[in-house]
Amino acid sequence: MMNNIYLPSLKKIHIRNFSLYSKDIEYEFVNGVNLIIGGNGVGKTTLLNIVKYGIIGLYKKELDVKSYMGEKRLTRTSRSMSYFKNRMKDPLEKSEVILTFLINNTTFIVTRGLDEIIIKDVVVLENNEEYRLEGKILRQDKYEKLDEKVKEDYLQFKFESLVTERTNLYSFNDLIFFVNNILFFGEDRKTILWDSNIQAILSSKYFNNPSLDNQYQEFLRQEKYYNSLSRHKSEDIRAIKKVLNKINNSGTGNKEIDSLKALNEIKNKNELLVKRLNNTQIERNGLENKLKLLRAKKTKLNKLLQETDNKIQEKETDIYKEIWEKLNPKYDLFIENIKIMHSCPMCNQEMEEKKVKRILLEDSKCFLCELDIKTKIYEPEELQLLKENNNKVLKEIQDLEIQIYNEENNLEELDNEYRNTKQTIFNNKIKVRELEHSIVSKNNQEDDFTTYNAMNNEIEELEQEKEKYLKLSKGNLEKANIIRSEIEGNLISITQELSSIFSMFADSFLNLRSRLTFDDLIKEGVKMYLPVIDDKVRIDEEELSESQRFFIDHSFRMSLLSYFYTKPSYFICETPDSSLDISYEENAASIFLKYLEHPNALIITSNLNNSEFLESVINQSTVIDSINLLKLGNPSTIQSKNDKLLSLSIKIEEQINEKKRKNSQN
Repeated sequence: MMNNIYLPSLKKIHIRNFSLYSKDIEYEFVNGVNLIIGGNGVGKTTLLNIVKYGIIGLYKKELDVKSYMGEKRLTRTSRSMSYFKNRMKDPLEKSEVILTFLINNTTFIVTRGLDEIIIKDVVVLENNEEYRLEGKILRQDKYEKLDEKVKEDYLQFKFESLVTERTNLYSFNDLIFFVNNILFFGEDRKTILWDSNIQAILSSKYFNNPSLDNQYQEFLRQEKYYNSLSRHKSEDIRAIKKVLNKINNSGTGNKEIDSLKALNEIKNKNELLVKRLNNTQIERNGLENKLKLLRAKKTKLNKLLQETDNKIQEKETDIYKEIWEKLNPKYDLFIENIKIMHSCPMCNQEMEEKKVKRILLEDSKCFLCELDIKTKIYEPEELQLLKENNNKVLKEIQDLEIQIYNEENNLEELDNEYRNTKQTIFNNKIKVRELEHSIVSKNNQEDDFTTYNAMNNEIEELEQEKEKYLKLSKGNLEKANIIRSEIEGNLISITQELSSIFSMFADSFLNLRSRLTFDDLIKEGVKMYLPVIDDKVRIDEEELSESQRFFIDHSFRMSLLSYFYTKPSYFICETPDSSLDISYEENAASIFLKYLEHPNALIITSNLNNSEFLESVINQSTVIDSINLLKLGNPSTIQSKNDKLLSLSIKIEEQINEKKRKNSQN
């Protein structure tokens, strides 16, 4: 795993002259519950986005491929540059946010514009010293278009470089990823637990040494690069073949060219046949490996079956020992004699039919003295389980035998196809040699022949280059897959620890056994974490109710943050109570309060639905504070006149103030 990660810990926010709100907002975050209350449209989501903006800028996504002046570049994806301006009542006002946050032992005081997306000022406090970062100031969208070397003179670059160093992340893009995808659950309700792309980034970059991910990404880039070159060669080949097809269709009257046409047709057929032969061989190798695995599995199961049989025999010997000690060892033979011969096993005289029927019907009584035979003994559960397992193993062996039989037939068919294809290739090679001998080196149409032959030679050269690039592409992909396997191998050892943390959060919400499994159940060959709820793997998020999947996703995020925990950080969740029914509200509150067992800041918003969730959070939290946007924002006329909404906000504020008062006394 990589070194410790230090995520931002929020300290203070000051929003100045932002006319979406009726007054400036100053708030000091607490390591506890930070509740933002207000109705719809008063600016709760905007406030959360201002917090994110203060840390990472107005970036939605860490990296994407975009074209700039005809050149493809890796660049970050941003929101609209007028995102905050469009939310202001007076877009001509100069507004800004000052966000103070801590990373490890370094405090950053960052000033950014809201009317214009720009980083204005950065003050840094560390080691009892305060200093200001110096650099050119430029709007974010213009900064992104600069060459990497030129960016080094700008304040944004210097800020991002220092933050990257203090977080111990590989790049500032990693922090953008964390802030947008892990630390924030927005109203779009996007889950990450079922997102293979997000999990792939987590697995390769943060659960492993970043150098492994760098190698992996580089091999993937090389694979795509050589694959692209190979495709370009294919396009060149198609262009030349198009010209040749015109010549072939129009005819030339030149015998050498006609012979060369026939020669090329056979060569093209042979190329296809060679590809088919190679594919058949690959398929054969795959089948042979599969058969080896199946046979090995069958051998292992046969051994297990034998061991289980021996255990069953031992148990039955002990259990039925009492019977065998009392019963004549030949008793069953005597009964069989009566049944078949209808004669007495003692004197060998013929018995009456009536008596024979009675003996056979009353098999629980001795045929001689007619007293009860003790044959029924309770079969213990351990023996029953052994027999059940034995039957399962036997069934599995039978299924394997059928599978092996079918695969052996498939292999035989492939062997026949391989032999036939090889023979056809051999026959075609003989025809090629015959045609090559038949072609006359010169005639009066030498120029046509030379041009035609040159185009065919060029196709051959391009084919060789194409195959070379394809081979390089496949080689890089194989190397990437080897590193991916190493990355996944490291993750298996992490799974147990992460799963136990996840269980702690998820169990408290569902009251069901929950854990994580690490497997490739969604996409073959791509392993990722999936929740196992009540012993069932939930491959699709739709297998859970809306509130279940949201809070299971919260549990996963908080598991990640707990796993990486080194210093206090934060988690933002918008209107977590909006999808809950009343029976889950207290459980939902308990998940968030477990997250606060470490000193963290939890930021949640509420539309002031009259739910028990908020009451549970307030009552159970030890540290809590709030921002009331019905007072600081610009509520609508309907909201301003809604006594129920206003009284509810006042009630919540009073409960929080009472809680703060009691905490201060303690």
